[in-house]
Parts: sequence; structure tokens; C-alpha cells
Amino acid sequence: MNQNDKPRILAVDDSRVMRRAMSKVLGKEYDVVEAEHGEDAWTLLINDPSIQVVFTDLSMPYLDGFGLLERIRQADDPRLQELPVIIITGKDDDDATKQAALEKGASDFITKPFDSVQLQARARAHVRFEQTARKLDETSDRLEKQAAVDALTGLGGRRYFCKAAGEQLAYARRHGAPFILLRMDLDDFDRLFINLGKARAEEILRRTGQTLQDIVRKEDMVARVGLAKFAMLFRDAGMEEATDTARRILEGVNAMSFDIQGQTLRVTASIGLFEPALDADADIEVLIRETEVYLARAVEAGGNQVAVKSLRKIASERTISIPAALQLLAHGHEDAVRPHAQSLVSQILPLLDFLARNLEEPAAEKLETIRKRLADNG
Repeated sequence: MNQNDKPRILAVDDSRVMRRAMSKVLGKEYDVVEAEHGEDAWTLLINDPSIQVVFTDLSMPYLDGFGLLERIRQADDPRLQELPVIIITGKDDDDATKQAALEKGASDFITKPFDSVQLQARARAHVRFEQTARKLDETSDRLEKQAAVDALTGLGGRRYFCKAAGEQLAYARRHGAPFILLRMDLDDFDRLFINLGKARAEEILRRTGQTLQDIVRKEDMVARVGLAKFAMLFRDAGMEEATDTARRILEGVNAMSFDIQGQTLRVTASIGLFEPALDADADIEVLIRETEVYLARAVEAGGNQVAVKSLRKIASERTISIPAALQLLAHGHEDAVRPHAQSLVSQILPLLDFLARNLEEPAAEKLETIRKRLADNG
């Protein structure tokens, strides 16, 4: 077995004799790296992600075992936070010392002088644990990425869309920001899939994904949520702008052409566009299903069209507070604030009047001019 193929263990002890003893016992199965004190060990750990287990003495110069353990458990790197750390205790170390090490995150203990069987048993158990944890983390990361991004189209996945749209829904509900959902299906795609086969069908889906990315704004969220099903959330857009985008999407889909055995194939799509009334009970899954009601109407009407529905009250009929308006402006949502300008003027005039009467010139004079101008425009 190549030395580089062996699991790597870090042995930390200011006694060269103890380090050599560990290397001799473990060297046949493991690649043992040695460090004289905690500072050297820390440098090795942050630069060598292949280290799978740490054996460390407690009493060392510069940085002792407690300090090293604390750094490992408080590291920003999750790999280090979960790394098995076995504390080497002496015969004079009492239970309070072990308890302190446990509280700081020790994984296990081994007492000096240790025999070879004991040392090998600890090493095997914790290397297996670390390898299993690493595989689980890699699998989890892979599944997370698969859930976040649709590999075929490069768009977001359904889980990503629902999570991000749910967060945007909460924001829109708190601040009165616009919230418009779009659901699009490619028309008669099941028949296309059966007649053309998987490879051709996937080519159509890839091209559709690219078309959507070319048309939608960067701030909008778009995802593939089914075989030939797509969803989109508009940020800071009114229904007129959203409808215009939906129509441009249909035009983009219509413009795609595919060469099928010398014949030109074109596809169409149907879109449901829905602006809900943001009551406290609605969640994102419910709103997606409501959007699909209008998608179904577009399909029933013959496809290749947009069905639009808005339940949002006219913005000017409602008021928002000055703090809410400032919050929206701080995040760049000017369109959400603009319809409430008149209401905000009426809220701020008393404050301007008070300031104009209580500040010294020239600030008071400037404020009075602003107050009169706003009052005249109101």
C-alpha cells in the first residue's frame, strides 16, 4: 500500500519518545504525522484536510492540548469541528481533567503508558468514524447541490425554488412588496417525449432552460419543478411588467426550432400568472397550486397563451408606515414605495412642522420650505 493511500493521523506530544512510539505502533496501517506542540499541530491541521484523527497530549509548550482542542472545535471549517480528537492523559490526570477535556469537545481518551493494542483500537475506531462522517457529508453536499440546481437545464430545482420563494413571501407579507408567481408547462410534452425519445426531449428542455435564463431578469427566480414544468417568482415587478415578461417567454419558446430527421419542430408553452392577496395563512406550496389553476385555464383555452389573475388590492388604497417604507427603500424596492407617496407625505408633514418650529436657522428655514412644498403638492 502506498504511504499516501493510508489514513493520516496526527500525533501531538512534546516528548519525541512518545511521538516515535505512536509512529512505530501505528505506522504500518496509518500515515503518522508528528507535531511537537499545539501551534505546530494547528498549522498542519488547517493546511492538510487529509488528517482524519488527532492524538494529543495535554501538557505542551506554546499551545497545550486544551488550547488545541478549543481551536479545533471553534474553527470555522466544519471538517475541523467534527474531527476526532483523542486526548492522551497521564496516570496523574484525575477525572476533573478528563471532564474538562470532554466539555471542550474531546472525542476519547487514552492513558500513558499505552499498549499497542489499545492505541491501534482507538485509531481504527475513530478513523472508521471519520471516514463514515466524511462520506455522509459528501453525500449530503451532493444531494443539496442536486436539489438546488437542476442538472439538465441549469435552473433552480423545486426545493430551491420553494425555499427561496417562501422567504420572499415572508418579506413581501411584512413589507407590502410585490409578489407575483408564474407557472409554465411546455404544451403536449408527454407526447413529444414518447415520439421523440429521451435524448431529443432533453434537448428541448435544455433549450427551454436557456431561453428562460436569457429573458428573465437576474433578480427574478426561475426553476424547473417537474418534467416540463417551470416556475418563476418576480421580484419588485408589477403585474404589467410580469405579463410582458410572460409574453416574451412564450415568444422565446416559439422561436426555438429543432431539426428532427430533416423536419423542423417547434414547441409552444402555456403560462399561468398569479398575484395573490398576501394573507397570513397562505404558504408557498398553496400559492403555487393556485397559480396552476390559471395555467390550466391557459391550457384549456388551447395553449400557447398566458392566463393572468391578480388578487392584490390596489396599492394606493392601503398605507404603509414610514419605517416600512424606509426598509423597502434600503433594499432598493422603490417601486413598492412609489404608490404610497401621498400617504407618506401626510404622515411626515406633522414631523416636518415640529422640526421647523424647533430647529435653529438655517435648518428650520429649509425644512419649512420642504414642508410647504409637500403640503402644496398634497
